[in-house]
Parts: sequence; structure tokens; C-alpha cells
Amino acid sequence: MGVTILAASITGCISYQSVRRLIITNLERNALLEVRERANKIDRWLGTRKAEIEILAHTPPVRSMNWSVAQPYLKSEVNRLQEFQHLALIDPDGSYFTTKVGRSLINVSDRQHFKKAMAGEVYVSDPTISRTLKKPRRIVPISAPVWSSSVNSLDKTTEKPIGVMNGVISMDRIAEVVGKLEYGAGTYAFVLNSQGVPIVHPDAQLIGNIHKPAPSLLESADANLANVAREMVYQKTGIVLTQINDARVYVAYLPLEQAEWSIALVIPRDNLEKELLPFKILAVAAGLLAAAAIFATMVALKLFVLNGIRSRTEALLHRLTGRIRACLGLDRILQTTVDELGTLLKLDRAIFAWYDPRQDTLEFGWEYCREGLPGRLGIFGVPGGPSGDLAARLHRCETILLHKTAAPDATASEEHAHIELTNRHYAAVPVLTQNHRLGYLFACAKRRFATPDEVEVLEAIADSLAIAISQSQLHGQIQEEIQLLEEVLAKLIITEEHLVQSEKITIVGQLAAEVAQEINNPINFIYGRLIHLNDYIKDLLSIIRLYREQYPEPVPRIAKKIERCDLDFISKELPQILNFLKIGADGIRQIVLALRKFSLPDEANKEHANVNESIDNLLLLLAHRLEQKILVVKEYNNLPPIFCYPGQLSQVFASLIIHAIDAVKSIENSAQIITIKTDIVEEYKGRFIVVAIAHNGSIIPPEIQPRIFEEFGHTKSFKNFTGLELSVCYKIIVELHGGRLTVESPVQPQIKSQTGGGAEFMVKLPIV
Repeated sequence: MGVTILAASITGCISYQSVRRLIITNLERNALLEVRERANKIDRWLGTRKAEIEILAHTPPVRSMNWSVAQPYLKSEVNRLQEFQHLALIDPDGSYFTTKVGRSLINVSDRQHFKKAMAGEVYVSDPTISRTLKKPRRIVPISAPVWSSSVNSLDKTTEKPIGVMNGVISMDRIAEVVGKLEYGAGTYAFVLNSQGVPIVHPDAQLIGNIHKPAPSLLESADANLANVAREMVYQKTGIVLTQINDARVYVAYLPLEQAEWSIALVIPRDNLEKELLPFKILAVAAGLLAAAAIFATMVALKLFVLNGIRSRTEALLHRLTGRIRACLGLDRILQTTVDELGTLLKLDRAIFAWYDPRQDTLEFGWEYCREGLPGRLGIFGVPGGPSGDLAARLHRCETILLHKTAAPDATASEEHAHIELTNRHYAAVPVLTQNHRLGYLFACAKRRFATPDEVEVLEAIADSLAIAISQSQLHGQIQEEIQLLEEVLAKLIITEEHLVQSEKITIVGQLAAEVAQEINNPINFIYGRLIHLNDYIKDLLSIIRLYREQYPEPVPRIAKKIERCDLDFISKELPQILNFLKIGADGIRQIVLALRKFSLPDEANKEHANVNESIDNLLLLLAHRLEQKILVVKEYNNLPPIFCYPGQLSQVFASLIIHAIDAVKSIENSAQIITIKTDIVEEYKGRFIVVAIAHNGSIIPPEIQPRIFEEFGHTKSFKNFTGLELSVCYKIIVELHGGRLTVESPVQPQIKSQTGGGAEFMVKLPIV
């Protein structure tokens, strides 16, 4: 018996240490997941700001490096994005302009974020104090290189940026997110930069920035704190039990991905290990029972039997805990729990239910039934409505009669519409999850139930179940984050394709302008000579007519030549041929002129342009795509010239006309009609020029219309759309010209066909 007791004691100690280490490991993992969740939130926020600055650096106003062009655009972006205190455009020499003060007298060539951006990197700087703002505030600069529009992705390894796009965010937002990170009373979080200097810390005296250096924690007098700081500076992830400021604490730390920072959470040891209390009580109870067995043989024999039963129960409990933690699906976890619990304790029923304190109801969702018993799933409450004390009555294990709040199934009998929980025949153990949703684990039997041992087993299972539910919820959140990252990656790939296509379109436009210039010179030469040639031919023909009048009877040799050449036919046909040549040369001149106006880039400043003339030039360029069966109806009104960027407006109109051509080609056995209307409208905001481009082709699906002008909003539906992205057209009309771009589909009945339905894009431009 002594050997058996000794062996059991050793086994109990080893088991205690093993299970304790397992529970602590799981608690440490949960604490680290808590820190990771908050770090991911900061990373997502910083990553979004970096992407916004990088996108701004690729926009035409910023690439112009002309502050008069970029200023209104950047100011509108500050108002739109709301996250940046101001935006700045920095020249290669370090001088810069900001949306806050305009041209700054300060040079930033010594700043790390400027150097990183000029090296071609999108960089999040350490916190600093603004040199521009009068009121000192801690800020975080985010910078991205500005590349010339002629530099492609391969040239970026050899070419230098033409400037830097910079945005400033407040450090207060990051400090607020870090400050909400907690794990019970007494916890606090802090953030270190790459030198180990705190940039967020509850103790404001320890916080440093570029202009206010502070001691690095790597040099702290507390060796344990210095070791933790060293691990954070090395960008490592982990959780360690150590002693800081004479207190035993857990420190969970991990690096941020979007900046050269690391975040740490300091948790008092008691906060993390408080869930070990039931397990410690269980171990102490087992030790006391083993000690009592030494002094009384009979008691020892009884305790020996009870200990054997307990060992088998704990083995089953460990097996059940392993199965619960092995599966991450919530349904599978809960069903496995009730099945194993019913089999382990030989129950009639084992049920898991969610408790609603507002309605005082229980939702029985997962159940184990002894063979032959009917199922009792559904929502149940006490008769007469909410009583307000259902949870307290369950805790006291009082007799409770629960009724279904909704009518039972038609096939169910009336007795299945209620559940009776009889005192001393059931136990209800609460299961509190991390999202503070309260569940209950029920065990029911016909025999007397709810002994302390059985309740202890239920409580242990409830603790493991709470951890497993939390893990399942965290797993679901991680899967959502992975899906979100996949969507962002897909959008980045699409953005990259659009950028490549934009570069190709720019190069083609430049080549078209050069080709048009080369064609224009010889055409002008030919056209100018045709005028003189026509006059010369007229003079020669008049001389020939005079000769024939003065010498009606030519010599035989000349008469034979006249008859062979058919001089009369040549005299009639030659002027017509010259006239056709003149018309053809004039047509080529008009096409070349339209091509030059369309392909040459806009100047930095706006100029006056005639919309009707621009549309006619586009139709002339697109004549090869307008087949004979496509009817273009032009309904123009006299329009005044408008102050605009003519090239960009022409690209918008060209894209809309190309879309209309593609749409009408999709219908058959019906007239293909494109209608272009221009007019002037009066509104309370002023006078507008309206350009409506409509067609009777296929309609735009209703589910796409609300987001057709958003980025990526219509890519899958307009795979063959070869014009500008509609989101780009929208920005040109709305942001650059202060106008409006709308779509209606299907259109009004006067151009609607039986096979199509059509669509109408309407552009409104203010008359300045």
C-alpha cells in the first residue's frame, strides 16, 4: 500500500507539473494572441496609410512636382482621408511645400524618412516633433518616392526619384490603440523603436523621439528589462516570465510589420495564472486525501479505491480535453463535449446552452441523449416570461420547469415542449467566454447527481471548453484576416496591371504625337503644291483650248497623238482628279490635327476648349471602329468654350464612346444607335455644359451601377473595356474639373431596343 501510495504521489506530482505547464502554455499563447491582435490592428492602420501615400505618389498632380498643380489636389485628399494632419511634397534638395503652411522655410534633407524615400523605399519614421507647426506635437512622418512618369519598374533600380510624397499622422492614434491593450488590472503596454527607446509608454518621462532623445531600455539598470528590450530590438516574438521593478510579471512581445517597432504587454503573474486556482485546489485535495490514507488503513483502502476512480476520470478528462482542443470548429467542439460528458458520467442528457440575460432564456443547441430519449433542442424559458433570476436558480440547482418560447414542431408531442430540471438530479456549470457571452453545461440523470466530484469534473470540462471556444473564435478571426489579406493582394495585383497599362498608354500617346508630327509636314507640303498644280493645269488646259480654236486642223502627227491620248477625256477628268486629291489631303490633315490634339499632354494650366469640336475630332479618329450599321446621331447645341484640361476631357469622352461602340456591337438583328447630345443647363449652383453619350446596346447590371465609378468596382464585368478605367474618368470629371459623371441603365424608351436596353453616361461641366 505504501509503495502504491508513493507511486501515486509521484505520478500526481508529475501530472500536476505537466498539466500546469500545459495550462500555463495555453494561457501564454492566449496572452500573445491578444497582443498580436492589437499589433495587427496597428499594422493594418499603418499599412493603409503607407498605401495611401504610395498611391498619391503615383498620381499625375504629384508627379508633376509643381506645387500649384498638386496643392488643391493634396488639400482635397487631406479632407477626404481624414487620417493625415497634412501632406507635403518634398524636392530632391530637401525643400518642401505642405498643405498646412504652403512653402516651408525648413529643410528636411537630414531626416531619415526623406533619405529612405529618396532611396526608393516607402518608410514609416520614428516619432518626431514637427518643424512646421507652431504648436509642438508628436507626429509620425510616412514618405514614399515620387517617380517620373517616364520611369518604368526596371528603371527604378538605376534612376532616382524626382521627389518625395510625405504624409504626417498623429502619434496619439497609435498611443490610443496601445493604451487599450490590457489583460486585467495592473497591466500596461509599451512600444520600442529599433534603438530600444520607448515611443509609447505609461511613464511619459521614458518616451523619446528624434528631437527629444531618451535613454534606451537596452541600457536599463534592470537587467531583466534590458534582456526583454534586446529581444524586441532583434524583432523576436515571445512571452517570458521575469521580474521587473521587484514584481514577477509576464512580458508578451512581438514586432510590427509596417514599422521598425515592437510592442509589448506587461501582465502581473497573478492575472495570467489565476485560472490555475481550481487546478491547485484539486491538487491540494488529492494530496490531503493521500496523506490521510497513510494514517488509517481502512480509510486508505477507501481512498485508494476513490483515487483509482479519480485517476480513470482524470484520464478520460484529459482525453476529452485533448479532443476538444484538437478541433477548431465550434459546432464540433460543443457536440464532442456533450457526447464525451454523457458517456463519461453515464448521463441521461448532457446539454450545452447559451444564456440570454435580457430575455432570461436558454438556447439548447447541442445535446447528448441516452438511447430511447427524445431530443429537446430549442429556446426555453420559465413560464410567465422572464423571471430575472434564472441564472441564480440554476446556480442553486433548484427544480425548474422550462417551456419552449416558440411553438414546437408539428411532429413533436406536447410533452416535448418542456424540460424539467429536478433538484439533485442535474448540475448546471457556467461557461464564460472571452467575448463575455455566458453559456451553461448541463448534466442530467435519473439517479442522484451533482456530487462534489461530479461537479468538479464538470467545472474542469467547462474551463477547458471556455478555452477551446476562445481558440475557435480566434481561429475564425485569423481566417477572416487571411481572407482580407488575400483580397488586398488581389487588388494590388489588379492595381499593378492598371499601372503597367497606364504606362503603355502614355508611351503610345507620345509615339502617336510624334508620328502625327512626322506625317503633318509632308501632307502640308503636298497640300500646298496641289493648289499651285491645280492653277497650272487650268492654265495649260486654257492654252490647249486656244490652240484648238486658232488651229482647228492640226498637222497629222499632232492629230494622231490627240486621238491616241483622248485629249477631251483628259481635259474633263484631270480637274476632278486634282479636286479628289485635294479633298483626300485635306482629310488627312484634319485626322493628323485631331490626333495631335488628343495625344499631346495637357499643360500645367487649364485652357479654353470647345467641347463640340473635341467630340468631332474623336469621332474622326474612331471612324475605323464605326461600322456602316452603327448610326451616330449628333444633337449639338451652340456651346461656349470652357476652361479645362482638353487632353484629359478628350480621353474621358473617347473612353465613353468606345464603351458605347462595344455595347452596340453585342446586339444583333436590330439598329445599332449611338446618340451624342450637348446642351447648356441652368441650376441653382450655376450654368453647366451637359454631354450625354447614350446607346441602345446591352444594359449595365443593376448590382454594378452603384459602384461602377469605384476602383475595382466593375473590372470583372467590363473585361473587354479598352478605354480609361471608369474610376479614373470619374476623378478627371469630379476632382479636376468640379463636374459630375452619372450613368443611367436602361435608358429612356426613345432609343431602347428590344434586344438591348442601353445605357447613358452624362457629363456635367461648370461654365467658368
